[in-house]
Amino acid sequence: MIGWNEVKFSEPYPIKAGEELYAGYTYTQFDSNTDTKSYPFSAVKDGLADQPLWVYCKLGNDTGWYNFSMGGYNISIQVLVEGDFAEYDVMPSDFGTVKGAINSNVETSVEFTNNAVEAVSSLDYIVSVDGVAGSEQHVAISPSVGYNKIGTFKVSIPCGSTEGLKNVKVEVTKVNGHKNGGATIVAEGKLSVAANVYKRNLCIEEFTTEQCGNCPRVAGYLHEYLETADPNRVFAVCHHAGYYTDWLTKSCDKTLLYLYNDGGRTFAPAMMFNREPDFKSAYATGQKNNVVLPGSTTEISKYASKYLNKTMADAKLDVSVAYNESESKAVIVVTGESNDAYDKESALLTLYLTEDNVEAKDQAGVSFGTTFYHQHVIRDFNSAWGAPVTWEGNKFSATYEFDVDSAWKKDDLKVVAFLNKHSTKSRIDNRIENVAGKNLVQNSTSIESVGSAYNVVEVARYNAAGQRISGKQKGLNIVKLSNGKTLKIMVK
Repeated sequence: MIGWNEVKFSEPYPIKAGEELYAGYTYTQFDSNTDTKSYPFSAVKDGLADQPLWVYCKLGNDTGWYNFSMGGYNISIQVLVEGDFAEYDVMPSDFGTVKGAINSNVETSVEFTNNAVEAVSSLDYIVSVDGVAGSEQHVAISPSVGYNKIGTFKVSIPCGSTEGLKNVKVEVTKVNGHKNGGATIVAEGKLSVAANVYKRNLCIEEFTTEQCGNCPRVAGYLHEYLETADPNRVFAVCHHAGYYTDWLTKSCDKTLLYLYNDGGRTFAPAMMFNREPDFKSAYATGQKNNVVLPGSTTEISKYASKYLNKTMADAKLDVSVAYNESESKAVIVVTGESNDAYDKESALLTLYLTEDNVEAKDQAGVSFGTTFYHQHVIRDFNSAWGAPVTWEGNKFSATYEFDVDSAWKKDDLKVVAFLNKHSTKSRIDNRIENVAGKNLVQNSTSIESVGSAYNVVEVARYNAAGQRISGKQKGLNIVKLSNGKTLKIMVK
């Protein structure tokens, strides 16, 4: 019924320890022909007459987020929870990995949620590095952070005189001068202290689809930037997801929508820069986002310059590609090394085989009669989140084999490889440490010519169980060469 209608459930419901409570309702939307005064439901603040409502649902054959008008009305839920709660309660959030130099202090921001009875204007905290606690520090919070709001405060972390990957804890001890009585008062992270670091390259990942009318414009910004970028340091990959899907969508594209930290909202066009969470979330207030919608070529260039010139890496990669024309396959060897500070246990290796200049079938947002071409299209990949890396000390080598479809233009194929982290607990903790790549043909030497020049040929092939096989098989293949070397190749 239209208007403000209050329904109160006066019978208390006890919440048990460790139990979660969901408060919700069921609402039936009638067809407009049945009831012209029916409007979609809402769970927003009373009085927001023009507030849009995003609903994840299926319309026709398509499932996704749709924006509904509420016709100036809304429905809201209020839950009152009573109990013995701490008057001063601030909960800090884990903050990922911070990088610093020997014998220096590094500053980082720690996010917190205010569950206190009043706005937070000051905090006290203690930093511990590998179990060694420092003195209590005091920081003013300006402007103050209200109840149930998210804020940040700066923390200074001592790096010490030794390199390595160190465990850091930040304990929020006081709120506005009073003891922090919250259940979770410690934030955790890592401190990477390195004596040597590496030049950091950039991976730009673009989200786009043929159903997105704004995507050609933003794809043009990226294309214009790449014309002047260093091709040995900047690499691009395109994910056909974010705003529906299309005929070029791969399973990894949809999986990577997890990286949108925008209140559950995905969109295209959009881009990620080394999957760094340096962008303000539009809908998840106070949170960081890995994904951003650039408004110009200049804006892309500004972001790129930051990662290329103002950030360093704890690891580096090199990629070599051998293309076998007769068997239509590419053998990719990725080698890498790291310093002692790199978190090798969390390292994953992701490989993409991409193609440029793929003619669109039905791209929205282009003029009638105009042919649009997709760039950086993923043709194959090793894993949505990457494969674990086997290190020998601070070095590794991994070999993969991709089939090359005869319909793909080989001169437009590229291999992009990067070391990344994947956190299932935090969307903003999925940093790409470093990236490298090669063209399939121009910057590589075919397997036949390698054999001709160095008299190297394949003499035997085995499966993971050590059984000899006559040709490539899905899974791990062990290939022995005539020069005595052995390659471990993953065949998809």
